[in-house]
Amino acid sequence: MRRLLLCLWLGWFSYGVGLGFAQSAMPVHQRLPFAANQELKHQLPGAHPTILYHGGSVMTGANHLYAIYYGSFSATQSSILDNFFENLGGSGGFNVNTTYYDAQGNYIQNALAYSPATDSYYDNYSMGHTLTGHFDTELVAYAISNGHLPADANGIYMLITSPDVRVPLSTYCAYHWNSDNIVAGMNIKYAVAPDPPPSLYSGCSGNVATYHDSTSPNGDIGIDSVADSLMHEISETVTDPDGTAWFTKYGLEVGDICNFIYEHTIIVPNGSHANHGFGNRDYLVQTIWENTNTGFCAQTLATNTER
Repeated sequence: MRRLLLCLWLGWFSYGVGLGFAQSAMPVHQRLPFAANQELKHQLPGAHPTILYHGGSVMTGANHLYAIYYGSFSATQSSILDNFFENLGGSGGFNVNTTYYDAQGNYIQNALAYSPATDSYYDNYSMGHTLTGHFDTELVAYAISNGHLPADANGIYMLITSPDVRVPLSTYCAYHWNSDNIVAGMNIKYAVAPDPPPSLYSGCSGNVATYHDSTSPNGDIGIDSVADSLMHEISETVTDPDGTAWFTKYGLEVGDICNFIYEHTIIVPNGSHANHGFGNRDYLVQTIWENTNTGFCAQTLATNTER
């Protein structure tokens, strides 16, 4: 989500602080919490949005995911996210992004590479339990400069913080952005997705906010909500990495239009809702706006239509 909505977001600072968020400067390209997202939809006119191409770059190549786990995570928690990252590329859900292209007519590919053994890094509180300032770019730079992860202009670096880490949040569940300052001469794309504490489940968990579930498909509401948020942010990163490509006239990107919309769901054995199977696990992750003449929030795009 882009800066064009800053005037609307300013009114929600009190919402974020009331939920326990620490007030900070607004990052761009955010996934808004459930209540703020509903309020946004009331304020934007028009029943059917139109996504527009603004001429900028999209990520059409062989893109790579990298995970930075900051803080304390159990083996089960990291395995939930690692399984999601390993199986997102090639899936019908991510395939929706292949309806987007660049100025030369090159389409995004339904491919993402990720291996937990080589593409993840565990940062044991190198900046402490309270993150301030430009913590996002500093932590990504730390992981790269110290050789824990490679420098990759075709990569998306995902910074996931544990619930005991205080992040300077305002009104977001997650966000993505890019920086030329992380690695000299290279444009690095990254996303930040905090694992929310229980007090924020109603804002960032689709299971809790949308379906009023008492649990989530993998039995960890916070981690499952991170997967949902990263479906949003990874999709927006490949379709609008620099804030110059695909978004509506109101600044909504492909994930914003469909935020907290899940389409067809099933009830998994623990009683919660899910709408996707990635690898050997179930997940509830949002739909993505399909770029067709009519446009709609698509849960999947058949993989045999891959470009």
